[in-house]
Amino acid sequence: MSGRRSPEKNKQSTMRDVAEMANVSLMTVSRVLNEDGKVADETRERVMAAVEKLNYKLNISARSLSSAKSYEIGFFYDQSKGAFIKEYLIGTMLRCNQLGYHLILEPCDFSDMDINSHIKKMVRRHALDGIIVPPPLSDNAKLLDALDAEGLRYVRVGPGAQLKRAFCVHINDYAAAVQMTEHLINKGHKNIGFIKGDLSQETSHRRFAGYMDTMQKHNLRVASSWIGEGNFEFEGGMLAAEKILKKTKVSAIFASNDDMAAGVIAAARKMHIDVPEQLSVAGFDDTTLAESMWPKLTTIHQPIYEMSQSAVDLLVESIRSNFDKKITSKVQIELDHYLKDRESINEIH
Repeated sequence: MSGRRSPEKNKQSTMRDVAEMANVSLMTVSRVLNEDGKVADETRERVMAAVEKLNYKLNISARSLSSAKSYEIGFFYDQSKGAFIKEYLIGTMLRCNQLGYHLILEPCDFSDMDINSHIKKMVRRHALDGIIVPPPLSDNAKLLDALDAEGLRYVRVGPGAQLKRAFCVHINDYAAAVQMTEHLINKGHKNIGFIKGDLSQETSHRRFAGYMDTMQKHNLRVASSWIGEGNFEFEGGMLAAEKILKKTKVSAIFASNDDMAAGVIAAARKMHIDVPEQLSVAGFDDTTLAESMWPKLTTIHQPIYEMSQSAVDLLVESIRSNFDKKITSKVQIELDHYLKDRESINEIH
């Protein structure tokens, strides 16, 4: 019988337990878990076998309490092709650099990935002090459950649902969609089409609700043929616009992000429809794409850069204060949006 002690059944395993089971030093365990330094393959395998057997979890909160912070922040993203994710990333990287934190990028494709397994592996690879979760992952309930299960602190950026869950930074998507729809109506438009985004994201539903409620408020009918789905992608917006424009005559199309709005303009050109003389187009986000296309896009300015920076500030504050009660009132930060009027909407009489 081995004289080596075993952790009690209900007691959470420690790094020392792993070291004793693998018959290595604490430093070796730390190097294996953080992929830091040269460790022999046989030793690495022995340590990881002990980690699996003991179901050991890195206690990041304990690291912070003992001032042993890694000064690393994770950024989860879904490899979206949208321009907005690049702007979230740039804002996050710059703010992390200003505050002395290193940003670890973690691509996530949960369509063919076991979320819990992925998070466990990520925890073993990196001793992250916290995680930034931008859209659409900020609304992924399974991901949030997995992060909670591992005891990881995180900030959600741009979520559309469960706004009181964890820390989050967002805008009022519903109010923004109302504002743009009102703007189109004030320009004389009555037959206004709408292109939805990714239907798995709550923000898509909130923007559509803002459009629908405003149309109903003004007693303007909405034909089903005026509504399309574009999955927040350029090609999706183009295909949706082609269907709408072939079936009916609308004077304007409100696409619920800039990528789809660019697709609408491309579809209009393909069909020899002049924008904005024959068709007005509105977008949402105000990414760099909005100002670089022709005609320049009238859109809702979502402060993506400021949202990402606020998320880092909130996360770092929670790390430094170890979730002191003084910051619980900041669990939700709602930033202002505004309508950026450019050249893609024409006034009609």
